[in-house]
Amino acid sequence: MKCISIIIRAYNAEKTIAECLTSVQNLDWDGELEAIVVNDGSSDRTAAIAAGFSRVQIISVPNGGAPRAMNIGIQATHCDIVASVDADMVLEREWLKNIIPWFEDPSVAAVTGYVQGGSRKLIGRITGYHNELRQDSFALYVDAVGNGNTAYRRQAIMRVGMFDEQLKVGEDTDMSQRLISAGYRLIFNREARCQHYWRDNLKSFLKQQYDYAYSHLDFVKRYGRTHNQVSTLRMVLQVPFTGIIVVGAIVGGMVVSSWSLMALLLLPLMHLPDTIRIFGKKKELAILALPWLFTLRNLAWIYASIVWGLRSTRKMKKARDGK
Repeated sequence: MKCISIIIRAYNAEKTIAECLTSVQNLDWDGELEAIVVNDGSSDRTAAIAAGFSRVQIISVPNGGAPRAMNIGIQATHCDIVASVDADMVLEREWLKNIIPWFEDPSVAAVTGYVQGGSRKLIGRITGYHNELRQDSFALYVDAVGNGNTAYRRQAIMRVGMFDEQLKVGEDTDMSQRLISAGYRLIFNREARCQHYWRDNLKSFLKQQYDYAYSHLDFVKRYGRTHNQVSTLRMVLQVPFTGIIVVGAIVGGMVVSSWSLMALLLLPLMHLPDTIRIFGKKKELAILALPWLFTLRNLAWIYASIVWGLRSTRKMKKARDGK
């Protein structure tokens, strides 16, 4: 391999970009390595902080979204391997050494690593712990990789047509599906570790979950797949179950008895198994807030589903009227 390029897509990342770039420059790697920060229209000090690091190329562009920023980074390099790293990720020193050997197999198009929670605040900690729980069940070969800490074979990305810039989020899941359809394999290596600073306030957490849900529905429509490694079957099924319980409780409360509203207590109970498993591992009382937080997450997914359905209906109607 001639060289490796690490592409950091950054949008208003002044709080984490320095720690991210420090970890990139501290990687234990003897080969040729370049770091490219694609400053995606940041209005804060992201670009100024990144400029303080030597051997870092900065490309500043108007805000166009993560997929476009990633494509710009790929087009700016000729390295065989391009690694996508989020600006709120902190890589461990051995991350690259654990990633690169897998590319000796020409059928491998992408290798992703294990993401540990790095957040200190309640919402970020719970999200990180739950993500670790899901990763603990991953096999070596996976059907989806995220762009947070994943290395790609550049030739494979070029072959399947780059990242879809029309997608607001979920471009990594879309790319995963196209790579698999082209006959490539995706690797999950739990020895390649990093820390991630998750969204740590309720508003941004719910906005993120809304975006995830909306992009997942676009993915289902495009590929006909209801779930994958990122959005598991269990997570997806929680959404209609939550909707059924909410509607049943409200209708029951109006028609039968106000006691029917007690059915809403089933919503947090849905998350009790994961709460128990994480609490047994982490031993933190804060984890007991998980059922309530993830109940709100499911409600955000329901809201996104309603909005997606209404917009899709309008698009279909416009398409029919235009004929």
